[in-house]
Amino acid sequence: MRGPGRTFRAIAVFTVIVPRCAAAQDDPPPSNAEVEHPAAPRYLSLTRFDAYLELKGQYSDRQVDAARAPYLPNRLRQVNREWEVQERLGLTLAGSAFDPNVLTFGGDLSFALVQSEYTEHGDFFDLTDRDNGNLLLYDLRLNVLPGKKVSGSVYGLRQEDRINRRFQPTLDQTRSGLGTNWVFSDARLPMELSYDYLETDRTGNVDRRDDEHFTESNLRYRADWIMSPRQKLTLGYEHGVNQQEFQGLSEPFETTRDLLTAEHSLDFGPGGGHNLRTILNWQEESGDFARDFFRVGPQLTLKHSEALQSLYKYQFNRERYAGLDVESQRADFQLTHRPYANLTTTFDAFGLHEDVERDARTTQSGASVDWQYHRDNRFGRMSADLALGYDLHDMEGDEGRRIILDESHTFRDPYDVALRERNVLPFSIVVTDSSDRRIFRKGLDYWIVPFGNLTRLIRVPNGRIADGGTVLVDYQIATPMHGELDTTRVDVSLEQRFDNGLIPYYRLAFRNQEDDASTGFYGRADRTDHHRLGVKYERPRYTLGVEYEIFDDSVEPYDSFHVDGTLRFVERLDHSLDATTRFSRMFFEGGFDDRDVTFVDVDLQHRWRLSESVSAVQRAGFRFEDDSRDGITHGWDVSAGLEYVAGNLQGELTFEYDRLRLATSEDETIGLFLRLRREFPDVVSR
Repeated sequence: MRGPGRTFRAIAVFTVIVPRCAAAQDDPPPSNAEVEHPAAPRYLSLTRFDAYLELKGQYSDRQVDAARAPYLPNRLRQVNREWEVQERLGLTLAGSAFDPNVLTFGGDLSFALVQSEYTEHGDFFDLTDRDNGNLLLYDLRLNVLPGKKVSGSVYGLRQEDRINRRFQPTLDQTRSGLGTNWVFSDARLPMELSYDYLETDRTGNVDRRDDEHFTESNLRYRADWIMSPRQKLTLGYEHGVNQQEFQGLSEPFETTRDLLTAEHSLDFGPGGGHNLRTILNWQEESGDFARDFFRVGPQLTLKHSEALQSLYKYQFNRERYAGLDVESQRADFQLTHRPYANLTTTFDAFGLHEDVERDARTTQSGASVDWQYHRDNRFGRMSADLALGYDLHDMEGDEGRRIILDESHTFRDPYDVALRERNVLPFSIVVTDSSDRRIFRKGLDYWIVPFGNLTRLIRVPNGRIADGGTVLVDYQIATPMHGELDTTRVDVSLEQRFDNGLIPYYRLAFRNQEDDASTGFYGRADRTDHHRLGVKYERPRYTLGVEYEIFDDSVEPYDSFHVDGTLRFVERLDHSLDATTRFSRMFFEGGFDDRDVTFVDVDLQHRWRLSESVSAVQRAGFRFEDDSRDGITHGWDVSAGLEYVAGNLQGELTFEYDRLRLATSEDETIGLFLRLRREFPDVVSR
């Protein structure tokens, strides 16, 4: 390639001649006479001017085998190969203009030539695409009047990253954006105004099913009125526009949001121990999954003594979501008593009334008490916790609908997720990530499986929801004409931590629900009796845990046995080897479906500094799951890399192998990544 050669020759000239010219310009001219001249103003001053040359290359080979339709023989196979090479020239700079107190700047700027080739082979097609182009990356910031009463900054960025996914191929991510932030520093009325625009692209290479495009813009304003050392009023406003595009969807998801917040805080009483806080939130949205609400609520905290504290809370909420208007009022009371350091008693009580249009009403009330006790003994430390609670749930109306928002669940294989409410309307289910910004797709990320009047969510192993990932679920439920549901709760925890590292424990979570069948309530009461008996052994270099679990549940009961541990085989500054393992055996009987599951998960991490300049990093993950319902799933996630650092020269070479085999498909990927970087620090002074 002649283009890159010319580029590197130009870079060489730049890195040799420009610094010398710059240094020559900085040398004072010879003079035999000592004449003083006024210093000329420096319109531009560089405190840092570094350069670097970088070569990046990557290659990936991905093969997917999937089950055909029943009337077709064999399996569908698709092979994707992709390689890319980048030759990059970069600059890292910092400095000021006119005066450091007026204008400063800094950041990184780079230009690259890019060559790439992409091929895709299937049973019925054969595609090839080649591209030669260039790429500009930057992360620059300009600071105006830094440290002054009124100061601001402006930034722009465009960055590339790789996102590693366990048992799945790496995703390429490009982030670009711009923004500004302005601050008014004042002892009585500080203010802040900012605007950010961020665009994110994530790309894969199999049917482009992994492709995602996010656009987010936010305008924010905040002001704090500090009336006195004990009183403050905070006002905030936010205008945001979010857009998400996924491969396979004809139309993007787009939401426009306006959010207004106000918060008042007042400390009063002896030593300012009491506090009154009032919060107001108003939000109006338009677009997909729009959610409007108005919330206001005071919260009073009274510190009666060092051992006694009480809290009083009220909230009024008016919300509109999915075409339904909801109005609710909730009151909470909490009393915390700590007569001495080893014992804490907490009493809670609440009441809730909710009205939903179409004549659906809900009333809830309940109370609980919790005792927490811990004490040092001659063997170590003993801890105990006992909690008792009772809730009354009353529903009535003309068979309307009720909205459940932001119900949190965590997917942990091999367990499914059961939505807490019954009579869920499947079409209303919306699943997002924990930030409530990223929307997951039914059929590609999760499956919906009804079970009687219950609804379960099953994670797709090769989807975008990771094992252990937390999601938020919005949905609607059909409410009965009249129903009553009483819930009794008992929670017990006992633990003894011995000084030798041995920790036996016992956990109990008991839930009993009773419904009033005389009212025609067609819900289903649930009874859960959850026991966990185990022992852990903790030492500086290893841990081991064994647990037996009995989950006696009216919906999906199971018994399980778990073993997990960590081990540091080698622990030195220049050499470390760690292992983490988890083994589970589960028996599901009498519930959603009868099945047995064997689950094994092993993770190894190895780092070895071979010399002053060379380090080796390896990681290996293995997962095996034998499910009598879903079949056998096993996967490998292996990476091995070398890192080289010698002076201003850096190098990285990484090999990755991912394999995920399911009952109906197999996904295998090989990846190779190379990075070489030569830095030229302090170019101007040199």
